[in-house]
Parts: sequence; C-alpha cells; structure tokens
Amino acid sequence: MNHKFDIALSFATENQDLVEKVYHYLKVHNLSVFFAPTNEAQIFLTGRNQSEAFYEVFAIKSRYVALFISEYYIRKEIPMEEANIALLEHKNTGRVIPIYIDGTRLPVSMLNPRERNYFQSNNPAEIANHLAEKVRMEEKMEKESMVSGHNVMNVLGNKGTKQIFVQTWNGSIE
Repeated sequence: MNHKFDIALSFATENQDLVEKVYHYLKVHNLSVFFAPTNEAQIFLTGRNQSEAFYEVFAIKSRYVALFISEYYIRKEIPMEEANIALLEHKNTGRVIPIYIDGTRLPVSMLNPRERNYFQSNNPAEIANHLAEKVRMEEKMEKESMVSGHNVMNVLGNKGTKQIFVQTWNGSIE
C-alpha cells in the first residue's frame, strides 16, 4: 500500500510541545509525518468533515500511528477518537505504537493483550529514534522481500498460503 505518511502523531494539545520536538526529530530522519499543527496538515484538514479526515489519516494514509498517551489524552474526545480509528483499522499489525509519556495507560479494553508494541518515554529524541527505527525496519524488510535472490516477491502479510510466481528476464518461471 502506498502511504502518504510514514507516521501520524496523535496527541492531546497539552502535550504538543513534546510531540512537536518528536516531529522535528522525525523530519531529521527524513520521514513523512502527519502532525496536525503543520501547514501541510492544516491544508489537508481545512473544510473537511473531521471524522472522515481522521479516518483517512489514521487508518489509510499513514503506515504507522504513534499515540502519545497521557492523562490529558485519555480524557479528550478527539485523541481517543484517533486512537480508536487507528486501533480498529490496524489491529494485530503492530502499526499502532502507544507511547506512554506520563505513566497513564490506555484502557485495557482498547488493547490487544498479545501485542507489546508500546514504548514508555518522555524524551523526544529517544521517542523519535524508536519510531524511525520501526519505520526503517519495515522498509528494509519490504525491500529484502521484493528483491530476493529467487526473483520471487514476498508480499508483506503473505502468511505462506499463496505462492507468487514471477517470470524472470530469461523467460523462466520461478
């Protein structure tokens, strides 16, 4: 899937200073980031139905979603709507990364107990490095699976129930 953003950042406005620092660190990593206060994000959001725009950003257009969980986050309607969209659409994929910044946790009913894809920190550089590493690791896996020595493309998510054959330049089928 072709995503517009490598990662979308979901946060409560009270935590915007921290998240803005994370955003700048992620940009240094050359990642495309949805961060609502930016001009690009505001242009995308302006004049649109809020729920539809959130669904598009947090479910379709972003490869990963980082939820900056805090006491403010879980009390606010908009961040929790963003979290619900991301968790419902990306369930069991490891693409939603709760970042616990003050010890507050998401309600247990929202989480998959088998997933351990959370991170706890309030250090912007550390958070950005963790997120960038996740994105880069997936990019590396995708490249390796698409350019294998056997000329067979292994599509991410293929659980081995399908076999894909590729015709090579010399005409043989593998």
